[in-house]
Amino acid sequence: MSAECETMKIILTTHLFLPDFSSGTEVLTFSTAKELQRQGHRVEVVTGFLVLPGSPIPQRFDSYEYEGIQVRRFFYNSEPVGAERNIVEEEYNNTYVAHWFQEILKYFKPDIVHFFHLAFLSASVVDECQKAEIPRVMTPTDFWLICPTSQLRLPGNALCRGPDKDGVNCMRHAVFNHQPRYIARIFNRLPRLLIVAMIWGANHGLFSWSKLSPMVRALNQRTSFLKRRMNMLDRVIAPTYLMEQMLVANGLSQNKVVFSRFGISATESVPKSQLQQTDKLRIGFIGGLTEHKGAHLLISAIRLLQNMPSLELKIYGNHKTDPQYFKKLTQLAYEDQRIHFCGTFPNELIGEIFSELDVLVVPSIWYENTPLVIYSAQAAGCPVLATNLGGMAEVVEHEKNGLLFEAGDVTGIANTIKRLALDRGLLKRLAGNAKAPKAISIYVAELLVIYHDVLNPATK
Repeated sequence: MSAECETMKIILTTHLFLPDFSSGTEVLTFSTAKELQRQGHRVEVVTGFLVLPGSPIPQRFDSYEYEGIQVRRFFYNSEPVGAERNIVEEEYNNTYVAHWFQEILKYFKPDIVHFFHLAFLSASVVDECQKAEIPRVMTPTDFWLICPTSQLRLPGNALCRGPDKDGVNCMRHAVFNHQPRYIARIFNRLPRLLIVAMIWGANHGLFSWSKLSPMVRALNQRTSFLKRRMNMLDRVIAPTYLMEQMLVANGLSQNKVVFSRFGISATESVPKSQLQQTDKLRIGFIGGLTEHKGAHLLISAIRLLQNMPSLELKIYGNHKTDPQYFKKLTQLAYEDQRIHFCGTFPNELIGEIFSELDVLVVPSIWYENTPLVIYSAQAAGCPVLATNLGGMAEVVEHEKNGLLFEAGDVTGIANTIKRLALDRGLLKRLAGNAKAPKAISIYVAELLVIYHDVLNPATK
């Protein structure tokens, strides 16, 4: 098979998809699908849809077309379905979804399946590909494969390197997230060996009288289950060195890994000549309005700079994602006339958005995996101020095409913004050093080489 000429049938999976959800993973999946289509390949997207607690679910599955792409969708909520024993197991091993996916494979008969995300679908779909002898690759866009929260971020915002040997850190985190605070405090004080004994007992049926026992067992078995599924993939396409290191450290075979940074569509950039300077320093935040993305830190930093009326902050994001967090943001802004909540915009307008910004701030408090918005900013010649962590620091070079600050450091963010506001020469120099990101056409060309190698192992 020639990767350049032969038409393939390809399934892409993602946890969520357009038009209802439009974060980085969704945009990357869509852009990849459109470019594969442009090159003559047949593509379908399989995705989940997160149903909020208490919302009715009229159906479990549906399908629709989005800009010429056939999309098949599973409606996920927090109740077990089918033969699932509990919601904890369903999150990573959903046999109900697996049966549905099996029918899709029989109908569409793909040459290859490319997973961009498996949350809300679960890794049971990997088993179905293996049973059908269909090659499979994955581009992990966050840490779902090794972390139930996908973020490797502990309570108190400490960073995590993955599940420990006995899963005690994951158990402590789960109790903190899902149990009353007084229970979490008590549990956190328990000796490690006692928690190990409790997990062992749950795994061996000693607490069958407790409704929590199956959930404890399922959480503890998540790591080994997903480690096996990771190694059932033919290739794992790491978009950052951090992702490669984390997955290998948590059990992925090194020989499965290939490296390819994300690509962006041409519609996500804007000619640098369109960028205009004003007396104001126009600051942008573009991303999820959730705590781990750190918009509250940026607002707090702007509030520290009360004596600088020339600052303007535009915050782009969906206020419905986390209403309580958005309320916190508006309270932090406290009618500051320099701070504007601008809602969301279609991704094809991102170049226009950047034409009205001087700098993008990415204050995330987790490792991240190089948010696509950083690449879009660089395409627009827009310097990036970012947290000195993970995939962000792989792309933003301090003092060259942007500036870095330490995670959670509000004063550091404020000082960095102040420095740019007072030194427009620095702003111009950083903008001039912007790195042109990979085009989606190049990214897909790299994917097709990987597909070809997987489909034709004997030719290597």
